[in-house]
Amino acid sequence: MTALDDLVRPDRYPRSSRYDPAWLVGLDMGPNPLWLLEDLARDLDLRPGMRVLDLGSGKGATSVFLAREFGVDVVAADWWIAAQDAAAVFAEAGVGDRVTAVRAEAHALPFEAESFDAIVSVDAFEYFGTADGYLPYLAHFLRPGGQLGVATPGMTREVR
Repeated sequence: MTALDDLVRPDRYPRSSRYDPAWLVGLDMGPNPLWLLEDLARDLDLRPGMRVLDLGSGKGATSVFLAREFGVDVVAADWWIAAQDAAAVFAEAGVGDRVTAVRAEAHALPFEAESFDAIVSVDAFEYFGTADGYLPYLAHFLRPGGQLGVATPGMTREVR
C-alpha cells in the first residue's frame, strides 16, 4: 500500500477500506461517515433482515454501507437530500432493493410506532436531537429491545 492508501484505507476500518474513496468523497457531507459508522456498528447487533432507520442519511453512503455490510433493510431519511437523488445512489450501488429513501424532517417522522429494529444516526443527531424531549420521541419508533446508535465526530485533541 502507498502512503495515501494508509491514510484513506487504514487497517482500523477493514470494512470501510473496501469502498472507493472517490465514491465516498462524491457523497461527502462531513467527516468520513463510514469510519464513524464502522466504529458505531461494533457496539450494535445488526443482523440480516432487520429494519434500520438511517436518520440524517445525507447522500446515502451510510445507508449503502448498512445494507451491504450487515444485510439489513434500510430506510434512509434525510431532510436536505431529495429522496430521488438518494434513491439513484442506492440503485447505482446495487442496494436499491434494500434501501428506501424518504425525505423527512427529524421532528415529524412519517413512521408508525415500533417500526424499526434499530435507528442509527451518523454525523447528524447534533443538528436535530438536542432537545430534552427528542430521545423519547425517537424511541417510540423502536421495536421492544430495539437499538439506538449515534455517532458524532469529535476531536481527540485540541486544535489551534
